[in-house]
Amino acid sequence: MQVKFDVEYPKKPIKCVLTSEGEVSSDTTAPDLIFTHGAGGTLDSDAIAHFVEGFASSGLAILCFQGNMNLQSRVKMFKAVIESQEEQVSVTSVGGRSMGARAAILAAPAGTSHYVLISYPLQTDKQVRDDILLELPQSAKVIFVSGNGDSMCEISRLDAVRERMQCQTWKVVVAGADHGMTVKPKAGTKPVGLKTGEVVAGWLQGHCLSDDHEGDILWNEEAERAEWSGWHDSK
Repeated sequence: MQVKFDVEYPKKPIKCVLTSEGEVSSDTTAPDLIFTHGAGGTLDSDAIAHFVEGFASSGLAILCFQGNMNLQSRVKMFKAVIESQEEQVSVTSVGGRSMGARAAILAAPAGTSHYVLISYPLQTDKQVRDDILLELPQSAKVIFVSGNGDSMCEISRLDAVRERMQCQTWKVVVAGADHGMTVKPKAGTKPVGLKTGEVVAGWLQGHCLSDDHEGDILWNEEAERAEWSGWHDSK
């Protein structure tokens, strides 16, 4: 079920959508994760819609909000959404896709324990965006979900950054997926997207206490299904 509502903001209200498998209310349902889209995306983009549907199928609640393309503005909006929810419960899990993942880190309140970083834009032609990752506290738990065809996040470079981070990290590699979490053939894109949401929800529900820190999602074209390897040790 989904419920749409607005969070008050100086220029114009922030459009929010709260989603869960059961009944939800913007007044009484505390989100398990606050999440936002990438720079050029919307709440209706396939990458967000598929992830949210898969995540919510676990029974957890996810709150997504619509932002603009400016990082600092998105951070301010993220903080406003967090503040609106902290009237009910302390926010401990934040996340986002691409630029939204960067905004989540920058906006996270002091008590944040879990970070969900989908298609984190680690590198550009001119820089590696690892500074905010390296500044995360030792107590944090971070899950990265990236395609091995993502030109903005080479898996080997991500692994090198993970080794330097103070906190515990987990990594899910989506076989063949690009930065938009699209796979070939296109028929696999939605099932794979759903699976990423399911896996992240499972991580929040307890796998973040496990010693196994890596896993893989792939589209099995012959069986016409997305498959999850399960968690395993680093290779």
